[in-house]
Amino acid sequence: MRAAWRGELLKIATVRGQWISAALAAVTIPLTSLLVAASGGISATESVTAGAATGSVVGLLAFGSWGGVVAASEYSRQTLVVSLATVPRRTVLYGAKLAATTAVAAAGSLVSALVAFLVVLAVTPHAAHRIGDPAALLSITLAVVAITAVGVSAGILTRSPAASIAAVFAAVLLPQLAGGLLGSLQPWVVGASPGPVITQLVGNSTLGADQTFPPGAGAAAIVLAAVAVAVAACGGYALLRRDG
Repeated sequence: MRAAWRGELLKIATVRGQWISAALAAVTIPLTSLLVAASGGISATESVTAGAATGSVVGLLAFGSWGGVVAASEYSRQTLVVSLATVPRRTVLYGAKLAATTAVAAAGSLVSALVAFLVVLAVTPHAAHRIGDPAALLSITLAVVAITAVGVSAGILTRSPAASIAAVFAAVLLPQLAGGLLGSLQPWVVGASPGPVITQLVGNSTLGADQTFPPGAGAAAIVLAAVAVAVAACGGYALLRRDG
């Protein structure tokens, strides 16, 4: 498994499109947070930490789409046969690909969140905003890892880069867009979706009751992680049951 994982990391590091896309995904979070902070988009009641998290949804879309394209490209570029020849056990290949992509996403999002915090701290008047809890920005990494896993699974399930990107956008945006149609289930579904989970964990007071997970932010994070694991299991099952 370790050798397969290193092989998948090597693919990401040597395929220009993959590592450039990962780098661009990491840039989106601090850049978006900077634009929001510089344009006065952070209210007086929000902390610097909450301001640093304002770019997280764009980052989720970017990293999730990247994971989907990395997995789906095995089909679109017809490299899956070569990958299976190198690592014949499909469970090992899938686990290695999932571990490699989520590891890169975790590292990228961690650095991205730190840079976003420092950038927002630099451009925000210190007297106007409290610092908050910078450690809460780890929630960005948690959500990014979950959505990247969903993206990889979607890439395996759909075999299409475009379809996997659409699946990621639906997973990130659809719960909030369609929240009004859910009735009493809205806080349970929307509150456990990636964006609101980050917002709850960083302590952003602007989140409404209909977007707050009733049992609390910690429980919402657990549900998000559990859903990501379930979707990842579906992707693994699809790879096991298919021909190349």
